[in-house]
Amino acid sequence: MLSQPRIDGRIIDSRTREPLVGVNIFFSKTSMGTTTDENGFYSFRNIPKGRYEMVVSMIGYKMDKVNVNLFEEDQLTMNFHLKPEPIKMEEIQVSSKGNKQWKKDYKIFKKQFLGTSINGESCRIINEYVLSFKRIGDTFKAEALQPLEIENRRLGYQLTYYLDEFSIDNKYTKYAGEFFFVEMEPINKRQAQKWEKNRKKAYLGSLRHFLATLGKQFDVRFHKTELGFEEKENWESIKGRKRDPLVEEGYTVLLSKRFDPNEFYANEKLYRFLKNDTLVTGTIIDSELELSFKGKMKIIYHKESEENNYAMDRRQNYVQSSQTSFLVLKKGSVVFDKNGRYFELYMIEQQGYNAWERVGERLPLDYYAIK
Repeated sequence: MLSQPRIDGRIIDSRTREPLVGVNIFFSKTSMGTTTDENGFYSFRNIPKGRYEMVVSMIGYKMDKVNVNLFEEDQLTMNFHLKPEPIKMEEIQVSSKGNKQWKKDYKIFKKQFLGTSINGESCRIINEYVLSFKRIGDTFKAEALQPLEIENRRLGYQLTYYLDEFSIDNKYTKYAGEFFFVEMEPINKRQAQKWEKNRKKAYLGSLRHFLATLGKQFDVRFHKTELGFEEKENWESIKGRKRDPLVEEGYTVLLSKRFDPNEFYANEKLYRFLKNDTLVTGTIIDSELELSFKGKMKIIYHKESEENNYAMDRRQNYVQSSQTSFLVLKKGSVVFDKNGRYFELYMIEQQGYNAWERVGERLPLDYYAIK
């Protein structure tokens, strides 16, 4: 049996060279994390293969981040020297608590960051007063001097979110950061089952689920040889049939090659069903694929209806029985893996239903839905 990758290391203060105790080390957007012991040592075992961003963080020190690619049975040693950084907290907490404008701004931030879905509205930011807000022209910005501590009571996770960027302008809401999940302890078996049901519902229909389904479709159609990828199932033999993973998972995919990038939706008449499955190609790494298309992709997920709040936010008079999302690639092709993870921030622009779902719908990248 092949062993999975592991990482060991030590973390010290860059000035004193003394070991640092209780440093948080985690793979961003996952539930995989640990802390250093009394001698500054840490260890990860049995890491699933793939690409990760490893984050090293401790209050009073500058955060360190490094990309880690684990595709072999690697045993890596990764040491870090953290640089001290002053803590600036008192002035923001004092000024925020009694500030009416801050409270209005926080309401805007919470709606756009956590979302207005049922899951998003159930979230609570425990330390909201680490946030500050400002306006530059037509752009609304938020900053956090400490990581946000978020409790998602419907999905059963606590998130620690290091906010790198948050902005709203007349066209887009953009946010980015490193974050880490910790599973909450259920009070009983019934709550554990409820959390798993809610997690699965959040996963199904998501961008990650869609990309993972494209990966399944590729594996149905092709297998790897020494010369590249060889077809094993003809496109025409599976198109529109249950054997096509897109059909099995409940997706319809259409493309519009002509659209105005300044318009939210392309003209409905311009969308066409796929004539072939050239959307995805293989790469030299077995677990990774490339997605490429021109124009705008329309994705309809048929196995779940819209939430009422989505219809209300869009001022619709009715709730659609399916969820419709749109994708635009910001470069010629984007790499993703067969678990549905992609690695280039802002290179896939989401619109429609999936864009409406925000941090309150997020699951760790090491979450896998139970069949």
